[in-house]
Amino acid sequence: MKLKRVIYELYEVDFGSLKGESESDSHEIDREIYLEFESGEKVYFSWCYEPVQYCIGFQSIRFNAHEPDHIVEATDWNVWRDLIGQELSFVFTDVSHQILELKGQTSSVYLSSQEQGSWVADVLHVSKGLPGIGS
Repeated sequence: MKLKRVIYELYEVDFGSLKGESESDSHEIDREIYLEFESGEKVYFSWCYEPVQYCIGFQSIRFNAHEPDHIVEATDWNVWRDLIGQELSFVFTDVSHQILELKGQTSSVYLSSQEQGSWVADVLHVSKGLPGIGS
């Protein structure tokens, strides 16, 4: 699946905190994102409750049933731009699903369940670098 677009579905609090983050190598949101592929398929990513409380999950529908307060396209953001047009695979780096690698041919983005370095959180941390559990 070749990545076409990256969309953030945000709460109001996330929208304000993401101002100026388009050139950052990492940031955090409380809600979810979805990736849209050239085929038209969408995959949603968020923190979730399986296999442990507060981990990373992905599925073909929204995690949150309510409409987002804001929808922001992040395709051109620094953390994502190297993955656009690449074939992606999704690889959990640990058994408790704390870190999910979105792996392309030449680069990766990591989704983790942490908030400001505290693990097992109800927050989606997005980063270009592999976060270390316990760091």
